[in-house]
Amino acid sequence: MLIGMKHILTAFLIGLAATAAAQSFPALPEKDIRLQTAEELAATAAALEAAIELKPAEVDLRVKLGFTYTRLGKADEAQRAFESAVSLDPKKAIAHYMLGLIYEKKGLKEKAVAAWKACLESSPEPRLRETALKHLNNLTAH
Repeated sequence: MLIGMKHILTAFLIGLAATAAAQSFPALPEKDIRLQTAEELAATAAALEAAIELKPAEVDLRVKLGFTYTRLGKADEAQRAFESAVSLDPKKAIAHYMLGLIYEKKGLKEKAVAAWKACLESSPEPRLRETALKHLNNLTAH
């Protein structure tokens, strides 16, 4: 599962970089967040927060912010970023996926089940769907 998530994150970040390059956001670090130090991640989070203020409807910025906070170990901030992404785009499967993980880790079973179901409904990506289904089955089997 971890390897699949790395591939998903890499593909997402490449796509996001292309999108961000075509738009006029504050300068976002080009270095992959998986390779950034805690100090660099904090700077990335600040840049993303500033970019979101300029472009509040930009869902991908919120998703990247969620991943950045996840890397920083800030689950509450990551949760808020992913929740705001799905409020703007209810079909944003990767945000539902990450919310499923966060809610599960926090012991929020009902919210996790809802997130995994939303991921299944909105994702055409087989790896996301497979993982969501496994988590959903584990949560509802008990």
